[in-house]
Amino acid sequence: MRMLDEAGIQYRETRSPFRLLSADAIWVADEDYAQARALLESEAEAFAAKARAEWKVQWVTEHKGSYLLWLWGRMRRASLASLLQLLLLIALVAVMLLYPLAYFP
Repeated sequence: MRMLDEAGIQYRETRSPFRLLSADAIWVADEDYAQARALLESEAEAFAAKARAEWKVQWVTEHKGSYLLWLWGRMRRASLASLLQLLLLIALVAVMLLYPLAYFP
């Protein structure tokens, strides 16, 4: 929001209380919309380029170009809650795939 402040664009932020089905928002006046959008898009592009460059270095040095090493590293750093959510998701997908088979003898 520093960019909007520096550009003198008035804005208002709203936070969503329920993150699953909604998102936070930034509100600007109609006359400032084009300028605000251009600023935020340029910031997003700069962030994406920086993140991509960091990822390329990390992919070669930490993961050695291996998807298996990348997955293993993610699994090691994941919290117990994340792992339980993953297992629940796998179980739900399995139930949805196997449930129709109960109707066929």
